[in-house]
Amino acid sequence: MILYIYLILLISSQSLFSMSDRSLTFAESIVVGGFAGAGEVAFPGQLLSYAMNTKINKEPFIVSRSYNGFLMNASGEIPIFALQNLVKDEGSRYLEFTQKSPISYEQKIAISFIAGFASAVIDTPSSAVQLYLQHSENVKKNTKQALQELGIKKIFRGFTADAVLKEGPFAVGYQVIAPQGIKIAQQYFGENNVVGIVGGVGSGIVTGVITQPGVVIRNSMQSDLHKQKYITTLQTAQNICEKQGVQGLFRGLTQRGVRIAIAVPLYVAYTQAMEDLIKK
Repeated sequence: MILYIYLILLISSQSLFSMSDRSLTFAESIVVGGFAGAGEVAFPGQLLSYAMNTKINKEPFIVSRSYNGFLMNASGEIPIFALQNLVKDEGSRYLEFTQKSPISYEQKIAISFIAGFASAVIDTPSSAVQLYLQHSENVKKNTKQALQELGIKKIFRGFTADAVLKEGPFAVGYQVIAPQGIKIAQQYFGENNVVGIVGGVGSGIVTGVITQPGVVIRNSMQSDLHKQKYITTLQTAQNICEKQGVQGLFRGLTQRGVRIAIAVPLYVAYTQAMEDLIKK
């Protein structure tokens, strides 16, 4: 989700936002990105996320359960976005200061990966609570009860898969690769919002494909709280491949891809509206 926020802020900074009297401060960008993210989660993000979860876990899609865990999901947008950008900015500043030269492309990738890894500290519990509350036995429970019943160990089930296979690569995708993809698209087709959005959607889908196994492994481990089938990240991946084939690691990709395609245009509207409010 953070990929979509960053892409729109990147596109907007080159086009829509440049028409305003001043640029957003770092804090204002965090607020805009976070609230735009929460807006997308409200609709259609949460619904499509639930559709993906049911596909991964092979459960029936029941509309009434789709917004279970919404509060945890939406409230995590601002701190995740802030944490990733803080790690990226401070890490880049520290390296440039110590080596007295601009950071290399490889260093940008490493810093972005670390930033994504750090955000899994928030994303993993958020996912665990959502899956718990969407389960048929827990539909009448609230977020507080879910946190109490899961406990610290269970809300971090699947952390390694989330951090190493999903959030880390995702951050590299949106902080390093996506900006380059958008620049290349604009060189060939001109600098305009449509080209930026198309480039953003394309980068997002590619990154989504690469990171989908991390989502599947994390969700599988979080849905098996008593470790009856899935114990470690590697064992979970092997189990899924043995029983479902390699394609099992990409279950739910269609739903996630649709979310990416819808989310990027929505963020243009959300971020523009938020920026207009802040600058008034």
